[in-house]
Amino acid sequence: MKPEYFIDKSVWIPYFRDGGAEYGDFIDTLIDENRVHINGIVLAELLIGARSPAEIDRLATALAGLKLVPSDRDSFQSAGRNGFALKRKGVSVPLSDIIIATDCIDHSLVLIEADRHYAAIAAHLPLKRYAQQVHIPG
Repeated sequence: MKPEYFIDKSVWIPYFRDGGAEYGDFIDTLIDENRVHINGIVLAELLIGARSPAEIDRLATALAGLKLVPSDRDSFQSAGRNGFALKRKGVSVPLSDIIIATDCIDHSLVLIEADRHYAAIAAHLPLKRYAQQVHIPG
């Protein structure tokens, strides 16, 4: 079975603004294969960062076909437990990153990101991160 992926805002922004940036072809392939997930946090972050109403519409359309990770009481409790565990280890990261990491862990998704907070999270939790220099088969 091919791995499924979650793309963080830190990668989506250059993807949309810089014509794909460094992950462009890989992300295009994942989208074509319907293997990309998003959650409400990243969706809202991207729309908030839009420069115009027209860009909001383009982003909403571009992201509409992605699989939405569900959020419910259990998912937030899981994020809370992970945040508590990180805090006890002395790791301080934004709540949004904890929720994103937890969604990836709980749904067995590989995170594609360009944010230093995720390395700190992965040092203490079983977060799978995509390393561009390593080819991930499938």
